[in-house]
Amino acid sequence: MPFKTILLHMTCDERHAARLSAGVSLARRFGAFLEVLYVASPVTMPAAISGRGASYAYLAEATAIAREKADEVEKEVRRACKDISFSWTVVEGDHVDRLAERADYADLVVVSQPHPDHVEDRVRIMTAEELPLRAACPVLVLPWMPADTAPPVGHVLVAWKKTREAGRAVRDALPFLETAERVTILTIDPPGHTDDTGRDLMIYLERHGVRTHHHSNLNDDDDIGTVILQVARDLECDGIVMGAYGHSRLRELVLGGTTRHVLQYMHVPVVMSH
Repeated sequence: MPFKTILLHMTCDERHAARLSAGVSLARRFGAFLEVLYVASPVTMPAAISGRGASYAYLAEATAIAREKADEVEKEVRRACKDISFSWTVVEGDHVDRLAERADYADLVVVSQPHPDHVEDRVRIMTAEELPLRAACPVLVLPWMPADTAPPVGHVLVAWKKTREAGRAVRDALPFLETAERVTILTIDPPGHTDDTGRDLMIYLERHGVRTHHHSNLNDDDDIGTVILQVARDLECDGIVMGAYGHSRLRELVLGGTTRHVLQYMHVPVVMSH
């Protein structure tokens, strides 16, 4: 099923123009409706801010500034979306909560990778990390750099292991895979294995009209996230499809190490599903 509703995360951050460009490109590519959700709450909290009163004052001031900038960003959105169907909505609150609520009615959510220099300053809003574990649809995470990174079009790498998360990611990403120029299935297997771990997936995708190539990486030492990103570089891939893995700690969903590593060091767009 093609993407028909794309939810675009918008706020007054450094990457909003790149997300807008990607969202519009996707809407044109799939003939989709673009739902632009502007969250007028700060994404970061300066490390120097401490204390409930100071934090509240900062949040109130930052939200007011974001509200003021909303008009400016809306003009950008309307110029970029002049030839597609779209909506513009301004909300406040936790970014992940607001996006997860709207993701129930979307086929894809577009967000950005956090800036690596801002990791220590973020307090509670970890959009790219938390949203794939909570959204009802796949999440496309755009890398911080380069600025002109486009959604997956050419060579797409599928990081495959026989799990529910990976299986859902492949199904959710079928619109990307069906229109890609080349698709490679990456399996990471221990030395001495005998099973053809990518064969069944290749057959499944073949039935959807997707011709694939299998790349088997024998590994039992390196970090899996490092292997995925290195193979993507070596094969000059334009995007990655993978499951988002997490586990419950009390009432909180926590990312697994591979997912966190990829989101921290990714250099191409990544489509994730949980």
